[in-house]
Amino acid sequence: MCLLFNRVVDMENPERHTVYLVVSLFVTFLSNKNSTPTDEKANAKKQSLVFRHFNTLLGYSSTEKCFTIPPARLRKAAVCNAFISGLPEILDMNLHTGNQLLPTVVQLLIHLPSPQKLASDQNVTNYSLALLTQHTRHLWLQSLILILYKYRFDQLPVSDNIMRLIGIVVKTLQNQVHECSEGEQSTEIDTWDEIEEDDTGRPELIRPESLTVTTIKEATPAAEGIVQVGAVRVMQPTIVEPEGLAPEPMIARKRSTIVQEVKRKKSAIEIVKKSCTLRCGHCNEAIEMFDEETVSLCLIALETFLHREPSMAAPILFKILYTVTRLIDTPMYPWHSTEMFVPANSRSVAKQMLRVSLHHLSTSAICLQLFDTKIPRPDAFWAVIALSLADFPELSPVYFIQILLEDLEESWPGSVRLIMKNLAFYIVEISTDMYNQPWVNLVGHLETFFKRYHTAISVDNANPPTRAEIENVIVVMSHVLKVQTFNSSKCPVALVEAFAKWLSESLHGAEVSLEALLGVCTACNRALIRERDKQCVTRAVVTELMQAIKFKAKLHEANYVTIANMVLQDAGEDIEVALLDDQFNTAASEAIRPFLFEVLDFIADLHVIAKLKKESNSDSLGGDLKVKLAEAIAVEMSRSNARDCRTVIRFIPWLMSPPSVTQAAPGAFADSVTNVRVLSWLLLGALHANHSCLPVPIECSQHMADYIHFVLAGFADQSKQSVVHMSALFHAFHLCQLWTVYCERAATYSSATAFAHLIDFWARVTPAILQLLSHSKVLADMVNLHFLNTIQALQQVNSALLCQLYSMWAPILTAYHSQIPNQLRMKLDSCQNQPSLEAPLVTEWLKKVRYKISQVELQTSAASPYYTV
Repeated sequence: MCLLFNRVVDMENPERHTVYLVVSLFVTFLSNKNSTPTDEKANAKKQSLVFRHFNTLLGYSSTEKCFTIPPARLRKAAVCNAFISGLPEILDMNLHTGNQLLPTVVQLLIHLPSPQKLASDQNVTNYSLALLTQHTRHLWLQSLILILYKYRFDQLPVSDNIMRLIGIVVKTLQNQVHECSEGEQSTEIDTWDEIEEDDTGRPELIRPESLTVTTIKEATPAAEGIVQVGAVRVMQPTIVEPEGLAPEPMIARKRSTIVQEVKRKKSAIEIVKKSCTLRCGHCNEAIEMFDEETVSLCLIALETFLHREPSMAAPILFKILYTVTRLIDTPMYPWHSTEMFVPANSRSVAKQMLRVSLHHLSTSAICLQLFDTKIPRPDAFWAVIALSLADFPELSPVYFIQILLEDLEESWPGSVRLIMKNLAFYIVEISTDMYNQPWVNLVGHLETFFKRYHTAISVDNANPPTRAEIENVIVVMSHVLKVQTFNSSKCPVALVEAFAKWLSESLHGAEVSLEALLGVCTACNRALIRERDKQCVTRAVVTELMQAIKFKAKLHEANYVTIANMVLQDAGEDIEVALLDDQFNTAASEAIRPFLFEVLDFIADLHVIAKLKKESNSDSLGGDLKVKLAEAIAVEMSRSNARDCRTVIRFIPWLMSPPSVTQAAPGAFADSVTNVRVLSWLLLGALHANHSCLPVPIECSQHMADYIHFVLAGFADQSKQSVVHMSALFHAFHLCQLWTVYCERAATYSSATAFAHLIDFWARVTPAILQLLSHSKVLADMVNLHFLNTIQALQQVNSALLCQLYSMWAPILTAYHSQIPNQLRMKLDSCQNQPSLEAPLVTEWLKKVRYKISQVELQTSAASPYYTV
């Protein structure tokens, strides 16, 4: 009988239906609770014999503990199909029989969808339910769900087999939402119009939507009308046309031939369809599509497994959750991407499975594990998590973050870098207008988190946060500050202060983008109520810069200029950093006001550029920072609309009382050189600012000329005393250049008397230059060189003054010499013979001046400790 049953595989075998009915009757008997024997000892032997015979019918060897029939043949067997049809009912209705059959059943469920060709082939581990029919898939999944729900499976060998079954379910869902793995290379493929055989004689076809249609098995019918196409034999269409009149028997035979040909053609087409699969055009993986019920049953099976044995699921937990989020994120039908709710659709089942699983595992540190996991496409993953928890009161999206923070309080990891990255992706998906009470509860936990975070990065030998880590934390904090009920919490200011303290420490070790700082400072300014509280974060950042320029703290090299740019942006100045949004309000220009005199001291200090170079190994940092801070002071000084010198008296009162050449104090020359340098930096800052920036009134032109006159008059005697004094000539001539450009810009945009004051300025300075030329040949050469550089600079900026005064200035070059020296003549000729045909770029000239002044200060600082008398 067993041999007869085992032979009944052919679909057209007349005995097949009889076998199916017999096995169905047997399965119905097993599903009956009354079939369980009352006298177990008396009937155990008989029952064991029956099950052993039935296993033989299924092709299962009880001695070898494996199947001896290939899966493809077993899928067609009447015995197997009849048993699978009643298996869910057996497992559900008769637990005693189910427990006896369980070892065999789980192996059957593993073997049935396997793609292996022979029973003796090595077991395949990575396959889906694609080879089962839709009806069989449903029965397979229902059986697995019942096993997971009603039976114990935590002991070997059943536990290992259950893990394999779960792997099949996960693979089924993964194939439903195919995603190319990293490192997979695209294959060379042809289109439908380019069907060619490769070297193996196997044709490959490509659908227009980048899905490869690849022939995977050979058609077998050997009959007339079958044509060999590579490795596949396809029916050749035959058209039979009647020729004239023919006898009835002939017509009947032809009709019969046509019917047979049509049947053969249909059979060949079915074979071709079965021999082709859709494949990904990039990685060549098979593309499989399953019906909604199959997907839903797979999800129910996974949720049941996670609920029953979370410890067994731990190694593949993330794979399961990630696959489920991919299902939610990849719509099967148009209505999936809308707000329309369709009962019993797989996407709703996936969302329910996800949130129920997360809620069930929330007490097992699932939040910390998830956030501390490297996730492909994290934006899509966390968007789906937030979407799934959005209407789930038991675990709201905000409470999910609170659980994470509670887990961190209990167990602080070695690094929170990955956690903050994932949290930044997640939190931006949560509405700030909903979940009012959960947001309020979260504030206290965040305060504790930032205090612990600050401690972790402040200890000795701690790894400082990276730029990405800092900016992810800023994203999190900025979003929290935008919460509608932020001020309703018990300690919003305490949270902001804890964050500001952490941010100040983080600025020491890594670069922070300007846009990130602007965003969080603006969010703080808008979130809090009291004026002092509004500037909490801004004040902390600016204070850190002030500590750094006094060398009481050390910032990351890029953060010096970034914070200075933040101050200038708030003051309404143009900066070189492109910003996507201009609606920032940080109050940074107000926060720096108490420190402006310290900023002036920094600008006046000759040695700060050298110190910054030693810290950052950058030649340009000191000059860039000085000019930025000078611009901030220039903007603040020019805020007064009055045309008087009150701001000058407040910030640089010494400008109003230049020293006298005849009654100079012992240290007046050195102080004057310092003041000339400060004026040069202030004018550089003003020229970098908008056109309306006039920190020094044009009316102070006379005082400016008196300072330069004093420096030039004393240079011949004082220059030999120290290296600092030797640089006085350089700074005096550069101040002349800057004041000329400054006055010409004022004449163009705001002052009608600026040019007249400029003429008066040069009328006072020129005699001092002529007087300096009379001392010696060496000194005359130095003065001529600086003066010629001044002419060249004014030519570069297309100065209107140069046209008027050049005829007066030319004799200066020959005041000491009867003729201009050759090296100066060549430079003068280049100025005269190469007029500029394009509009000058003042900004480029300002960069060169800034760099030259910085380099002279750097060199003077390096030499002055050794040569100062």
